[in-house]
Amino acid sequence: MRLQTYICLLGFTFLVACKQESKTQMSEDLLTDPHSFSEPSKVKINHLDLDIAVDFETKTISGTAAYDLDRINGDELILDTRDLTIHEIKLDDGSTTSFVLNPISSGRDYLGRALKIKLKPETKKISISYSTSPNAAALQWLEPEQTNGKTWPFLFTQGQAILTRTWIPIQDSPGIRFTYSASVKVPDQLMAVMSASNPTSKSKNGKYKFEMRQPIPAYLMALSVGDLEFVKLGERTGVYAEPLILNKCAY
Repeated sequence: MRLQTYICLLGFTFLVACKQESKTQMSEDLLTDPHSFSEPSKVKINHLDLDIAVDFETKTISGTAAYDLDRINGDELILDTRDLTIHEIKLDDGSTTSFVLNPISSGRDYLGRALKIKLKPETKKISISYSTSPNAAALQWLEPEQTNGKTWPFLFTQGQAILTRTWIPIQDSPGIRFTYSASVKVPDQLMAVMSASNPTSKSKNGKYKFEMRQPIPAYLMALSVGDLEFVKLGERTGVYAEPLILNKCAY
């Protein structure tokens, strides 16, 4: 009887120890994301103003990403980047600031590089001028022959899981949420749509504006550009597709 009791108590003690270790590990995981260089416990983004142009000839996106910041602790903002060219970074007082792109970690090139931006004590917003690589992993460029209409090219993004950093310098971690607005310039014949409020007809000058008022993680940033049209399905729903297959898609 005593031997059995000892064995049961030993098992119970081991179980409790495992649970305590698990809770400790969970707490550490909540504070750090091993797939992001960002340190949101110090400085966190809370709103993005994106102003970009899409170039199908060079297969690149270029423009500015401006962020409203939550200053918690420290004088440095760290963003995730991968294969981005950073041209200039400005603070909200109009001055340029210094930045560092960390070297790529050996064996972890899929994480890209940490963009470390120096902030002044009063800084509440920054603006980053940048451009993407033609080989950006999140940008899928389709030739006209790959589309239904065979006339115009098509672009769509795929940010999940950690690829948004290849087309926007950002805190690319699912625990970090932000709202965004965007201005996107595309070829006049094409339409742009995003994971936000969207147009229902093509603009005459290829310029589109978007707004997302609900905080989202970086992987839900999405953009598509192509020969698209919209048809309404109901008071709150509709579908976008190439003109030749729009009716089938609506059906």
